[in-house]
Amino acid sequence: MDYALVADSSCELTAEIKETIPSAGVPLTMTAGGKEYVDDERLDVDAFLRDIENSRDTPRSSCPSPEDYANAFAASPAEKVFAVTLSSKLSGSYTSAMIGSKLEQARGKTVHIFDSKSASAGETLTALKIAELAGLKADFQTIVEETQRFINNMKTFFVLENTDIMVKNGRMNPLLGKALGLLNIRLILGSDGEGSIKLFSKARGAATALHRLAETVTENRAGASGGRLVITHCMNPQGAAALAGEVREACRFDGVDLLQTSGLSSMYASRGGIIAAF
Repeated sequence: MDYALVADSSCELTAEIKETIPSAGVPLTMTAGGKEYVDDERLDVDAFLRDIENSRDTPRSSCPSPEDYANAFAASPAEKVFAVTLSSKLSGSYTSAMIGSKLEQARGKTVHIFDSKSASAGETLTALKIAELAGLKADFQTIVEETQRFINNMKTFFVLENTDIMVKNGRMNPLLGKALGLLNIRLILGSDGEGSIKLFSKARGAATALHRLAETVTENRAGASGGRLVITHCMNPQGAAALAGEVREACRFDGVDLLQTSGLSSMYASRGGIIAAF
């Protein structure tokens, strides 16, 4: 294979991606309940979430170091490597990857870093696009240009079952978070197109919020057809399947992927959260 792929652990590297292009994840680390967790395939996400739920401490995350990325690039079997990271507006992962790429490029490899302007489902969708182009034997520059165009047009939306983590991390006023919980209000959020989080709408109750998320996806398709929808969920396969079923009736995607979130994405989405990208 001419190319290889590296992604931080917010990206769910599917079997399809791994079978198409040599792929490796670079894990973030999280702390919760006085313990440190590495966000790799050995992480027990359910136990990790229980530690968060049972602790009064604020859970925190740390992005991979530049050396972590440089080592992943060095270990890749190809001389040309693509990397996909969390939105640079949400994490330092992109900056670390850029520094790591310069370290490895000095040793002779060609590396391009994509800021997904998203997370979780959006990163996976970006990785799927790179794998698709690599499978078509596109040249390096074509993959860079086509993937960047894809990212610029990609949409990401999500709904949270609760806002506890956003409150604990100081991203939401505690009084607002408490009020939302008491009123059973869910927020439909998403990327603003540049990788920051934007509020799109509110709904009362889980079922209504899921329906509103489906409507938001449909509205932002604007009559388009084809492409893929990736839905990631935090311990909520029923909700993800319900969203996929409702969206299939209104949109004409070529395929829909349902995936469990990684540890980092689960920490921020919280149990029950759902993310959709297309």
